Amino acid sequence: MARRSPKPRDTKERILAAALSLFGERGYVNTSIDEIAARAGLTKGALYYYFADKGDVARDLHHEIWTRLKAEALRGIDPSAGALENLRRAFDAHLAALQNLPEARFFLREFWAVPALGSAGRSEREASLGLIQELLQAGIDRAQIVALDAGILAKVLAGAFSEATLHVLTTGRADATTEVVRRLIDGLAASGSPGGVRTRPRLLPRAERKNSRFRRSPPYKGNA
Repeated sequence: MARRSPKPRDTKERILAAALSLFGERGYVNTSIDEIAARAGLTKGALYYYFADKGDVARDLHHEIWTRLKAEALRGIDPSAGALENLRRAFDAHLAALQNLPEARFFLREFWAVPALGSAGRSEREASLGLIQELLQAGIDRAQIVALDAGILAKVLAGAFSEATLHVLTTGRADATTEVVRRLIDGLAASGSPGGVRTRPRLLPRAERKNSRFRRSPPYKGNA
């Protein structure tokens, strides 16, 4: 009986898995196409059947990882929840998924830093603008979010989210980053909206409060 050829999708997944492993170990710049082919158990010619070059492999891998992260963010959205809560839930899910992909974190950080690949990364991230804008517009329409231009606000938030993502990629710690993003989202609540979370400022210990008080300046007497 003739041996069945591997399915194209399976072969492509093997190449991407091999590339992710090597990029995590050696970095994108220091990994060769020959090493990716060898790790995947293929000839270089077989690899070129699926990908044009190493950059093509990296772009496809980035797309797969980012698609997975976006799916996790969407899974965090609750149709019955308010816009602010869904923004929090989506970003929490995104960062939690990112934290659970250690090899992918290293690859994504490097991917964004390589000029030849960075434009593809920006395109993927900008594709999430539509989702953010939809959530914002829904919140504005329901008077849950301050009445601002949803398109501009989505771009500003997306920029903040990208910086927060980069911080997690660099440190691997999502907890503090999540808290900062949540406070940022809370600040969008419209006055009187039940969707916003208002927290009292933390009071300093008595000794610190005493030391931090401004001393009164002597009264101004004008020119002598």
